[in-house]
Amino acid sequence: MITKSYNTNKKYETIGMGEVNIIKGIGLREISMSIMLPNDLSLPFVQPKYSPNVIIGKPILYLSKFREFKADKKPLQLLITRILPSGEEIFKGNISVTLEEYIVYENAGEEGDFLVDLLFKEYIDIKEQVLTPTNNSNTYTVNTNRTSKETPKTYTVKSGDTLWKIAKRELNDETQYKRIMEINNITDPKKLQVGTVLKLH
Repeated sequence: MITKSYNTNKKYETIGMGEVNIIKGIGLREISMSIMLPNDLSLPFVQPKYSPNVIIGKPILYLSKFREFKADKKPLQLLITRILPSGEEIFKGNISVTLEEYIVYENAGEEGDFLVDLLFKEYIDIKEQVLTPTNNSNTYTVNTNRTSKETPKTYTVKSGDTLWKIAKRELNDETQYKRIMEINNITDPKKLQVGTVLKLH
């Protein structure tokens, strides 16, 4: 995975000084990665070691999702979990992004397996722009507010739900299913009952 951070600096030609660089600030991050989608799901490296509740699907599932993400024209939540070989979890990543590009590779002799290059760009949600007149009736100032998604306090279990799915959908972090178990005193996640109201935080 590669993360690129750019400045939005502007270069100008000036008389006598030549080229100057005006510092504008940091731009949107770009995150690129290459992934493998194997057809054989029994391979040892396919099954997640530290997230046993993750359900792995065939490549066509993910290829279809990538196309849906492009067609929906909506931002995504990119969750990154970093786990050392010892099993220790270090800092996570959670960022709103758009899927800018994906490239699918197929190699002869490896039918059914796919390699995919993904390119994401950071997304900033803009709530509204309010035009406020100043003393000069022909001049307006713009106030821009950024929104932040509020995490619901409770969730009612529906058919087909698992704690892993609930944590991913409601908290944008599937690893939080353990915390949901703790605060709701759940000892066996397989006995989750439809209609149960869970505390999320």
